[in-house]
Amino acid sequence: MLYRPIFGIVVVLVFSAYFIPQKIRYFNSQTISLPPDKTQAYIVDFKDSIGIDTLFQVKSKEGYPISYYRNIKTSVCFDNKCRLLDIVLYWNITGRYLGFELPEKEFLSKTEHEPFVPDEYKRLNEILADSMSALRTLSYNALVPRYNAKTAHADGITSPSAPDVLEYIVKGAAYTTYIMWHFVYGTTQNEVENRTGKELSAPLLLKILESPNLTDKIWALNHSRNYLNQSPELQIKLFEVVDNKDYNLAERAINSVNLKETASDNLQILLVGKFAKGNYALKKLILSKLKEAPQLHNQTKEDLAHQLKSLNGELLGNVLDIFKKHDVNDAETCRMVAELLENDNSFISQKAYAFLKNIKIQDEVIENKLVKYKSGRDLNRN
Repeated sequence: MLYRPIFGIVVVLVFSAYFIPQKIRYFNSQTISLPPDKTQAYIVDFKDSIGIDTLFQVKSKEGYPISYYRNIKTSVCFDNKCRLLDIVLYWNITGRYLGFELPEKEFLSKTEHEPFVPDEYKRLNEILADSMSALRTLSYNALVPRYNAKTAHADGITSPSAPDVLEYIVKGAAYTTYIMWHFVYGTTQNEVENRTGKELSAPLLLKILESPNLTDKIWALNHSRNYLNQSPELQIKLFEVVDNKDYNLAERAINSVNLKETASDNLQILLVGKFAKGNYALKKLILSKLKEAPQLHNQTKEDLAHQLKSLNGELLGNVLDIFKKHDVNDAETCRMVAELLENDNSFISQKAYAFLKNIKIQDEVIENKLVKYKSGRDLNRN
């Protein structure tokens, strides 16, 4: 087991982006804000320009992984001119870019090996934090104009860049920007996610869901499916992110629920609780999930039945389809459906009638309402 000096990591991981003479560090928000306690080293074949290298995993005293880092030492060369890139790149435990630091007195350079100024380090940090950057699909040749030996006086690290790609790079440092971005979003990111995945637990997912970063939340939701049955706390936390403000986040949360493999009624109750407060799109998504359940729990059935009058035609039809699938035929629920026979909206009343006429139930109230509805419909036809 290898250990990195604890003090240096505390300074690195706790503070936001900043510039210190002699040692340069720029960092973004951390997924889990816990002090580091120890560092584990893993030898990995990254299959990139460096190949077999060491990935360091930083853990808290509670045993949670809290960050990863890699010491990048590689030559950046173009037209037979090279300079060593010596930098430490950091990742959050979800694979999200965390930050970078340079060894003491080390610096990044641009045109004519001119050192970066603080604003350029800040700009580089912003570029590296953009996982959707066009750098993913752009080739290096698209970033730097074709080299001309008669007129060029700078190497590939520092060559002037094409005007239409300047927004994706630090001006005068195209190759440095390009190679660092691809290190951040290359095989190391996959390795980080895989390492965290091997140590996942319900408590760790709870910690990740507390992150203010949307990407972290989505990552946790995508990995929660196999842990929900183990932790009521995780179930509650998951549903805290389900609201009308962010449909994509709500969709990830709801789809992480696996009703097919659980007999617990808690997940169904939580779903119906969100159904009552959700907008149309959210209600439709929740009903689609409830339809996957192998059985409908009594509380779920009752809660849905009490909301029938407030639903429009399509959502009402979806609820009745769920009742039909689960052979709901108790008198109390069917009486609530029968009340819809008096609805002025013919689509709603017809849906209620179609459901009730196939239910074998002897209930005087329901039978009278069915007779009244059928008589009124026959009268209107005449």
